[in-house]
Amino acid sequence: MQSKLEATSLIEEKPFLDFIEFVESNFGLMLSLYNPKSLKRRLDKVLRLFKIDDLRSLQMLLIRDEKYFQKFIDAFTVQVTELFREPGGLKVIREDVLPLLRNKEAPRILLIGSSTGEELCSLAIILKELDLLDRVEITATDLSPKAISRAAKPCISKSRLKEAQMNYRRSGGTGLLEDYYQATSSLCYFHSSLFDRVHFQCFDITKDELDQKFDLIFCRNLLIYFQSQQHNGLVQRLVRHLKPGGFLSFGEQESIRFYKNHDNLQIVSSSQKIYRQNIFLPY
Repeated sequence: MQSKLEATSLIEEKPFLDFIEFVESNFGLMLSLYNPKSLKRRLDKVLRLFKIDDLRSLQMLLIRDEKYFQKFIDAFTVQVTELFREPGGLKVIREDVLPLLRNKEAPRILLIGSSTGEELCSLAIILKELDLLDRVEITATDLSPKAISRAAKPCISKSRLKEAQMNYRRSGGTGLLEDYYQATSSLCYFHSSLFDRVHFQCFDITKDELDQKFDLIFCRNLLIYFQSQQHNGLVQRLVRHLKPGGFLSFGEQESIRFYKNHDNLQIVSSSQKIYRQNIFLPY
């Protein structure tokens, strides 16, 4: 649940629109595609972290030193994740999707929005238990280089282990979660061997293209931060990155109802928002 501070923004409309235009013109970050309410909450957070009062001051800071833009990106991005988040969807991925990759030559998976790396950990553990980890190549992306750095060496607090263990079981986990991490007094660090075949890369879903196509794309709980009228273009961009017959996984609360080319996708799980590219359509 959002706090009152997160739910209400004091940012006025004219400075807000001016800042959007400034960032898009000078840095190419397409803020106008984001949901305005979510965007204002994020900008409020940035102002608090930078200890400045308004967007004009933030704009002047970015003008004086472009190195601050990277700090802005790191503060702007939403780092909300958890180990084995939405376990129902991961169970479908485990049972109905990943086994189909066994006969693929050099299967590839794309994860958009690496955050702190917990979704990547979840995926790697599932692949390990299906004896696929050594065969699959994973590209893990994020808008923020700082997030990518954290995702490359993921850890969780011991206080979150109970919930993580429950979600692991709900996702179909067959082993012991403790087999995959090394514990310290307060943190659990996941074994680096889980990420031997992971390539990390900065990626902006609103404009970037990757030079590879993928058998499975995770883009979970990202569309919710964008305006609904932008969903068609975003989903179309993802579909272009799929191999024929490739799978696309969204978050449970997300919808592709604004996607115009529904014939391109077959429903694998309507409740868990997992789709497959229609292999009978021209690619």
